Amino acid sequence: MPSILGKEVGSIGYGTMRMTWNTQPPSEEVCFETLNTTLELGANFWNAGELYGTADYNSLHLLNKYFTKYPENADKVVLSVKGGLKKGELAADGSEKNIRRSVDECLRLLDGKKKLDIFECARQDPAFPVENTIKVLAEYVKEGKIGGIGLSEVDAETIRRAYVPLDFIVVTKGAPDCCR
Repeated sequence: MPSILGKEVGSIGYGTMRMTWNTQPPSEEVCFETLNTTLELGANFWNAGELYGTADYNSLHLLNKYFTKYPENADKVVLSVKGGLKKGELAADGSEKNIRRSVDECLRLLDGKKKLDIFECARQDPAFPVENTIKVLAEYVKEGKIGGIGLSEVDAETIRRAYVPLDFIVVTKGAPDCCR
C-alpha cells in the first residue's frame, strides 16, 4: 500500500473542490456521506483548498464541520491543502507574507480539528523563486504546523530547484511521471 509522510493511503485519493467550488454546492449531509464513503472504500488521501470556494466558505470550512461531527476520522485522513493565492483571487502570490497568511488561514479554518498534513501553493508565482517558497514552508514543517510540502503544477526543473534533502516534500499533479 502506498504511503505519504509515513501514513498508508489508498491507491485513489479524493478531491473536495466540487463540494464548495460550485454555484449550487451539495448539502453538508450529502458531502459528509460522500466523505464517509471515501474512507470506507479506502480513499483516505484528500485534497482541499483555500481556493475551493470563497473566502467565506471553502472546502476548509466544510472539513472543519465534518471533523467536528466525525472527530474519529481526522487521524484516518491524510490531508493536502492548496493555498498561496491572493486572498479571494485566483492569482498566485508567492511572497513570504502571503504564503504565511495562507498557511495561517488554513490552520485557523481547520481550528485544530485536523492536522494540515501537506500544504502546497496552488500555483508557482514567477515573481518569487520556488526556493523562497520552500524555505518559508520548511519553517512551518520544522515548527510542526504542517507535516510536509507539496508542489502543484510545476515542471521538472522547478522540482530540481525546490529539492532540499528533507523527507517532507511531496510532488502532486502537474509533474512529469518521471518525477512523481
